[in-house]
Amino acid sequence: MLNKNSLTTLCQSAINASIEAGKLIQSQVDQAYSQQRKQGGYSKASQVVTEVDFKAQAIILKHLAPSIAKHDLGLLTEEAADDESRLINDYFWCIDPLDGTLPFTEQRPGYAVSIALISRSGDPVVGAVYIPDEDLCYSAIKGEGISLNGESFSLTNPADDDSLHVYMDRSMQGASYFKELKDRTQQWAEGQNYTNVFYHVGYGAVRNAMSVLSHSNACYFKFPRKEKGGGSIWDFAATRLIFEELALPVTNGKRENLHLNSPETTFMNQQGVVYASDIRIREMIIEMNRKLV
Repeated sequence: MLNKNSLTTLCQSAINASIEAGKLIQSQVDQAYSQQRKQGGYSKASQVVTEVDFKAQAIILKHLAPSIAKHDLGLLTEEAADDESRLINDYFWCIDPLDGTLPFTEQRPGYAVSIALISRSGDPVVGAVYIPDEDLCYSAIKGEGISLNGESFSLTNPADDDSLHVYMDRSMQGASYFKELKDRTQQWAEGQNYTNVFYHVGYGAVRNAMSVLSHSNACYFKFPRKEKGGGSIWDFAATRLIFEELALPVTNGKRENLHLNSPETTFMNQQGVVYASDIRIREMIIEMNRKLV
């Protein structure tokens, strides 16, 4: 069991790693770099990888290597094969060196660096998210709250409490149920006296989740589905902890904790994910899933 001092040190390593990797990423936005397709899920966003992803990963591993040796930690990182040390060691680092590679290649917002330390039981205990284009680093230690750029962070009350903001992946727009989803969401929103429903599409999973924090009424979700994909463990590891530390709803499609260490797969399609600014919105999403999917 890692003690408080160890977790504090490990969190600082994750912060340093995410910032250095993020600075590298931001410096390459308008530069020439190679890109290719990789085996991923069902969406284009999950299949694009660039040399910048690999360079960012190398920076992060340089920072985390000493802690891996010292504490006998496992490792799961997006741009390397799963060696299944996550199933053996008490804790493992879970790394997404460049979440939102597609928006990065299109030179638009939506990308981030995500690093988490997860217990073998599938629960995050340390998390760091760095947003390169905004120079924002969120960090969390289980039970210790949230920091933003080294200062204590708490939610404010945005002035948009008359609107509902829905964050989703591009792939959902092509789903057969998308029109009905929008119709049902509009009906629900009117029943809650919201004057507008805004849909935000095109961010990576990390930025989608973090963007929910910017609104009074917002959500990001992925319905469970049979097809391989639905994001992977590294897409949700750090943001799950951040939401938990803020006491905000973050669950799978059955109101259970997002399990972040399935022996069978790193993909999350069988679980689905729900991030919400309050319980009412989470329940609306889960009920929508029951009726539509």
